[in-house]
Amino acid sequence: MPAGREQEDAIVSKCANPACSQAFRYLRQGKIFHLSPTPAMQASTRAVKPSLHERFWLCDECAKEMTVVWSGGEAKLVHLDGQSGAKGSSPPTSSLA
Repeated sequence: MPAGREQEDAIVSKCANPACSQAFRYLRQGKIFHLSPTPAMQASTRAVKPSLHERFWLCDECAKEMTVVWSGGEAKLVHLDGQSGAKGSSPPTSSLA
């Protein structure tokens, strides 16, 4: 298997919130985020990361309090109200890298 291929083939298995251990089971639960790079981000990172399309899932509880966004060249969790969420130990913004 080519280097880096393992991450390309990885599937969503749990909530993207590191403080949450909820397992992904059904599409009807929680919220799936498909992040695509902006044209500027794509042009600046093409040599380093050929494909920046990422998928993340937040469980129902975490999706009420957080969203997933691109920040520079990485995905980050952002609390919707700027405060820590229900599962509490995550800062208002945290990297998913």
